[in-house]
This record gives sequence, C-alpha cells and structure tokens, in this order.
Amino acid sequence: MNDNELCYSSATEILSRFLDKSLSPVELMQALIQRTEAVEPIVNAFADRYFEEALVAAKKAERRYMGVGHAPRRLEGIPVAVKDDANIKGKRATQGSLIFKDQVSQFTDPHVARLRRAGAIVHARTTCPEFMAAWITDSRIHGLTRCPWNPDYTPGGSSGGAAAALAAGTTVLATGSDNAGSIRQPASLCGVVGYKPPHGR
Repeated sequence: MNDNELCYSSATEILSRFLDKSLSPVELMQALIQRTEAVEPIVNAFADRYFEEALVAAKKAERRYMGVGHAPRRLEGIPVAVKDDANIKGKRATQGSLIFKDQVSQFTDPHVARLRRAGAIVHARTTCPEFMAAWITDSRIHGLTRCPWNPDYTPGGSSGGAAAALAAGTTVLATGSDNAGSIRQPASLCGVVGYKPPHGR
C-alpha cells in the first residue's frame, strides 16, 4: 500500500493495522503530513496545523500498541481534524472571522475532549466560513477552500474544510457542526460520509 492509499484508509482498517502492528501511528501521521504539504496549497482545508505535537502524540500511541504502558484506547492514534468553530484549550478558535484571529480558548469543548480521551490525535483545524453562515467555505481570515475533486468548485459549507480534508486524504476523521445542512451538504459535494448527530447526543 502506497502513502496515498494509506491516507484514504478507513479508521476501522487503520485501527486493525495498528493492532496487528503492520502500521504505526507515526507512519500514518507522517503520510498525512506529506499529503497535506502536497495538496493544501490548492485545497486550503486547514486553518491551523499542529503537526509537531501530533507526531509526539503519535509516538506515545505507538508505544501503547507495542505494549508499553497503558493499553490502546478505542481511537488510539487516529488523526482527527477539528472544525474551527470548536474550542480547544490553548488553541485559537477563529470561527472563520478576523474578529477572533487572536482568540485563544480557555477550555476544550466536550466532543473534542471525548475524542482525545479515546486516543484520537487532533493534528489540524479545518476551515469554515465566517460564523458558519454560508454554503461555501470562504473567509477573509483563511481564504477560499476548494473541492479536491475539482478546484473550480466549492466543497460547500459550513463544514467545507472538514469535507475537503477527508476528500483530499489529509485526515482520517473530521468534526463538523450542522444547523441547516453544514455537515450533510459538504459531504455530498465532496463525496464523503457526513453524519449529523441528533441534538443532545
């Protein structure tokens, strides 16, 4: 399997390979970083990147799969890109707006905290339109995000960065938010699976 094929592997396939030790979380993260460097200048799905700390976390996950310390958790070593509307303590959350270009979150939202507790690694932030209020993903702070299959088209919005990152093979999983179709519409435009959890989940 070459690196591009690896970048398009499902989370369940990757977890199986982690467990049978035919793939390490470090190898996966390195492949995603290389893929990002190749496609991001065109796609522009990431608002921020946390690659150095993600590699450190991947090395820790690798040790768990090698039997050192605690056992692997349910999502151990799986890279997840988090939409730029969510809070992560110590990281900026711009909501796609210049107003919040320097805003640093003082807490972590529950869904991100749960993913991390399950062993997922947040390696990047995905782009969104300002205040998640458009059917395209374009903002003055992050610029225009494009559909990986055809850069002349939009990936939709407001979770367009999430859908574009999945379609571009730069993340395994991605979070989104959806009040009026902001997960489902980008998923359909990018040819990926988007799930809107019922309110309260």
